[in-house]
Amino acid sequence: MLFTSLPFLVFFVVCYLSYWRIRTRAAQQWFLVAASLFFYGWWDYRFVALMLFVALVAYFGALAISGCRDRRQRRLLLIASLSAHLGVLFFFKYYNFFMDSWRGGAALLGISADLPAWRVILPVGISFYTFHAISYTVDVYRAAVRPDHSFREVLLYIAFFPQLVAGPIIRSSFFMPQLRTPRHRSDERLADGLRLFLIGFFYKAVIADTLATIADPVFADPQRWTTMGLWGGALAYYGQIYFDFNGYTTMAIGIAWFFGYHLPDNFNVPYSARNIADFWHRWHISLSTWLRDYLYVPLGGNRSGRRRQYRNLMLTMLLGGLWHGASWNFVIWGGLHGLALIIHKQWGQWTAGRKATAWGLLPSLLLTQLWVLVAWIFFRSASLEDALTMLGRMAGSRALDGQESLPPWLLLAVLLPVIADAVLGRLQARVPGNWVIKLDRRAYAVFVGVVAAICLWLMPLNSAPFIYFQF
Repeated sequence: MLFTSLPFLVFFVVCYLSYWRIRTRAAQQWFLVAASLFFYGWWDYRFVALMLFVALVAYFGALAISGCRDRRQRRLLLIASLSAHLGVLFFFKYYNFFMDSWRGGAALLGISADLPAWRVILPVGISFYTFHAISYTVDVYRAAVRPDHSFREVLLYIAFFPQLVAGPIIRSSFFMPQLRTPRHRSDERLADGLRLFLIGFFYKAVIADTLATIADPVFADPQRWTTMGLWGGALAYYGQIYFDFNGYTTMAIGIAWFFGYHLPDNFNVPYSARNIADFWHRWHISLSTWLRDYLYVPLGGNRSGRRRQYRNLMLTMLLGGLWHGASWNFVIWGGLHGLALIIHKQWGQWTAGRKATAWGLLPSLLLTQLWVLVAWIFFRSASLEDALTMLGRMAGSRALDGQESLPPWLLLAVLLPVIADAVLGRLQARVPGNWVIKLDRRAYAVFVGVVAAICLWLMPLNSAPFIYFQF
């Protein structure tokens, strides 16, 4: 049930009208739980039980941890709970990957690997709701949030349908307090929710899906394309993944506002980042901060010397890459970003005390975004061979072998939305106060209708699935 589809529109309208007719907080939450389970079961009802299992483990694990006073036993309970969550994630997301890798490695060594030939189906959004469960369990262990004795509230935190299948990843300390106070409907929240939904809809349905029509044929068969065609496909995907993912999470934040809940921002014009660390402060913010606080810091973070800090950075990014998908391409993508972060840290050590100049701003921005673009090629390619083929030909190797190309003006055209978003995002951050012109209700309704009509007119006939559904 895509946010840009007619079934979701019907589902959402029914949920919204029914939700605000319910008077008690508990009944409203039970209604959202039922709606969320229905929303998730729309893809495959069999995996609803899996999500309920994850929620039950988080609920009882947190209660057991909070009720235990022995430090060693608390730690064992935490390990047991995390093992259950990570075990579910490993089996459903990585079993096929590791079995295939084992068979391939054994074949190279001439060893016969007779292993079970299961093909495990990947549940939609499993990485997101298991991370929510881990966040809740760890936060209770750290006393960052008190354990909730209501299974209803824990389940709603894990299953809340706007963010269920593609984020943003919400901290329990951010969301759980909202569940403990009544939700109230307001015209301001309704207007904000509608505005965010329309922005996200435009990003996804108009910009990202249009760029997908350029990127998909190139990545489907990179051997067919000339150097110009490959650059066009890579730049199109560079824009597609940003507007697709940002569009989805912006719609999710807007939808949550309709029900009175606030979700954190997930993007802050990342394609205007001046270095790779700045990029990760702006890209998928909920994931980057989650990896920092629940993986990088427990590994040791910046403590214990520079070498261990670099090791911790690389491990965090490698595991972050693997979180995105069960493929060595994702591991390489994470490794490239880990390497860039290490180089950035080392460069900061070498240039400490030197004042940055305006002349260095543009080269640093272009170098950062070029590195991000190259890493996206591994992220998107179907195989390592395809990624290396694209990079080789984009660098000029065997540039004339392909038969299909793209017009040179299209290279600029695919970048225009990215450039406009980066410039407008930077300008908006510098403008103080509320610069948006306030309209009366009738004018606002007309404005919304016009924007919606433009979106429907410009969007491609075939809507592409959200990229992050696979994660």
